Parts: sequence; C-alpha cells; structure tokens
Amino acid sequence: MFGLIKKLFKKKEGSVMPFVALTFPVVLGMVGLGVDASYWMAQRIDLQKAADAAVISAGWEMAQSTEIYMEDSALREAIRNGYDVSANGNLTLTELGTTTDGTIISLILAQDATTYFSRAIMSNPVRIQVEAQALVTDVDGLFCVLALEQFDTATIDTFGSVNFSMPDCGIAVNSIHDEALTISGNASVVVDNVRISGGYSIDGGSANFQYGSLKTDQSRLEDPYEDLEVPAYSGCDQTNYSTAADTVFSPGVYCGGITVTGNNNITFAPGVYIIDGGSLNISGGGSLFGEGVTFILTGSGTDYAQVDITGNKSVLLSAPLAGEEWEGITFFQDRNAPVGDNTSNKISGTSDLVINGVAYFPSQAIQFSGDASLAGAASPCTKLIARAVSFGGNPSMGNNCDPYGVREIEIPKVRLIN
Repeated sequence: MFGLIKKLFKKKEGSVMPFVALTFPVVLGMVGLGVDASYWMAQRIDLQKAADAAVISAGWEMAQSTEIYMEDSALREAIRNGYDVSANGNLTLTELGTTTDGTIISLILAQDATTYFSRAIMSNPVRIQVEAQALVTDVDGLFCVLALEQFDTATIDTFGSVNFSMPDCGIAVNSIHDEALTISGNASVVVDNVRISGGYSIDGGSANFQYGSLKTDQSRLEDPYEDLEVPAYSGCDQTNYSTAADTVFSPGVYCGGITVTGNNNITFAPGVYIIDGGSLNISGGGSLFGEGVTFILTGSGTDYAQVDITGNKSVLLSAPLAGEEWEGITFFQDRNAPVGDNTSNKISGTSDLVINGVAYFPSQAIQFSGDASLAGAASPCTKLIARAVSFGGNPSMGNNCDPYGVREIEIPKVRLIN
C-alpha cells in the first residue's frame, strides 16, 4: 500500500490527487460559506423590511395615545412581514427622545440566520440584527368639526334646507359606521378636507356635497381636550336664575341654570360661568354679548346642564384669549353628562350668531341650525367637538384661532427616518 502511494507521488500526474483530496473539504466549505452568506444578505433585507413595518405600526399606536399596545402591534406586524421568533428572535422597542419635529422611536430586530453548508465549519450561530427608526408627530389640520362617536350612524348630518359653507375648514368623523356622515334634504355643503373612519351617504337628489379631499376608512382622530376636566367648585352664587330684562351677568356658579327670555340686551362679563344642572336657556330678541367667557356645563345624576340658544338675538360670544384661564373654550360640557340624541344641545337663531372658540360636548350632540351666520366672516375661529353634530339653516365657519390658543384637531403622522 505504501509502495503504491510512493509511486503516485513520484509520478507528476499522481501527485495531484492527494493534494486535491486534502484541499477539497476546505474548498467545499468556502463555497458553502459563500452560498450561505448570500442567503444571509437576503435574510437581512427581509428582516429590515419587517423592522420598518413594525416600527411604523408601533408609531401609529403612539400617535393615537395607545402606547400600551405598541410592542404587541410591532411584534404582530414584524411576524406578518417575515420575522421568525423561533429563530432565537428578539425585538427591542425604545423611545429615543422628543425633538421639535416629534418623538423618535427605535426598533431593533435580531434573529439567528439560517445555515446550510457553513454549519460544518462554524460552531456558533450567525446573528442578523437590523434597526428601524420612526418619527411620530402631529400635523396641524384644517379641521373645524370633530364628531367623537365611534360607532353610530349619522354622527354628522344635515336636516331641512341647509346652506353650509366652510371652504377653509374640514370635517372629521370618528365613527366606523358605513353612513357615519350623512348629507340629506335640500342641502348644499362646501368644506375643505373630509376624514371619516367609516363611510358616508348622500340622501336625496337635491343634496350638493363639495369638498377639497375626502378619505374614508381612516384612523380615528384624537380628542384634543380629553385631559380637560370640570374645575373644583362649591356652593351656588345663584339658583334657578331667570330674567327678562337687560342684565349684566358676573362669573360664578349658577345652580339650576340660567333662563333669559324676551327682547333685551344681555352681557356676560369676562370669566368662568359654572352652570350646575338645568340649562343655559336663552331666547327672544335683542343682543347677547360676552367676551373672554367660558360656560362650563356640569351637574350630577341625570341633571347635567345643556345649552339652548334660540330666537332672534344677535349673539357674539368669545372665549378667553391665549394664555388666559380656559383659553380658547367657549362651551365645555362635563364628559360625565349622559349620552343624548342629536338635539341634546342647540344653538340656533334668525339673527347674527358668532361663536369664537371651542364648543365642546364630548358625551352629547349639538345642533346648529336656523338662518344664522355661525362664526362667519366676523368670527374667524370656531371649533365644534361633540359626540355628534347636526347642521341646519345657513351656518358658516372659520379656522383662524391663533389669538385664542385653541388646540388643533390634528392628524397624526408617522414616517421612517433611516
């Protein structure tokens, strides 16, 4: 045997065979490593795509104030895009900080690479790790109306003969119902952006619905005043107050509501008016004026104050300016008020009617109707945030709210930054 080997080495042709036999495993291992490395690169690209999708999903949870679901949402989206938890996978989600542009979040995905040929020459697994970052921010919207109800039909609707024009303002509807927004009757509605979590319907051939853009099946917008609460107070300055004469009201606590009837001139001095139960019930002719005023409608049990402004009074009510107590809020109804139908609260009239600031009714609906000029050219700032909103008559609205420090009804935005 050894003689045969010696003869092979002595021959030029035979001396190659042992060399090939000795180096063949090394060459095969290098080729296998190259094949596996190519596959690892492809895996890394796929993992990066999964990380990008996951961080965007987590960012949307943050944008909509559901941070507790960020990691679950990110994991679900990563798996859906190819991330393999069983491959010793690890997901790390971190908030890196807040800049003037928004909040930056980072997501790192890591998992063991799949090996075929190279496992014969490598004792430890190959680890693949990628990172994706996203910027979560709010974009100021041109929305003047937000309906907070999440499931019902017609959470924003029209009735009767309507000429509703606000070309510089938008409408946002949080209901997922197929007919969350309903335009019906002899209606002409002109708006800017329309954003609906569900869908919309136009009933009646005479309805005219014009908009700058319309998007359905959208995510719900956040309530910008969700953190605001009724302030602490005690006692009553007035109880069941009623007048038919010219009157100047002073800020304070009005238990059982305020009732104004007849033709008169009514003035509300600047300040906060807490109405505990009953209604802010104003009718008749004359004028109604209040600058720097906030009406807080509260109560207990089933008796929570509401607003009912009707008649032909010339109305001008303006919220406190930016930097003042209750800046930007004209009407604030306690969120504990029982849910009511679309006529729960009314602001209507046949004379000029101007509201500067936010009318906020998170648990109830508000109806704007009549031949009023609601927050028109003389009032560039009106925001309606309510469970539901109904429009009738001839309302018009504006969106220039800088003097009042009004919180914007905003669209969340999430984008990759690396």
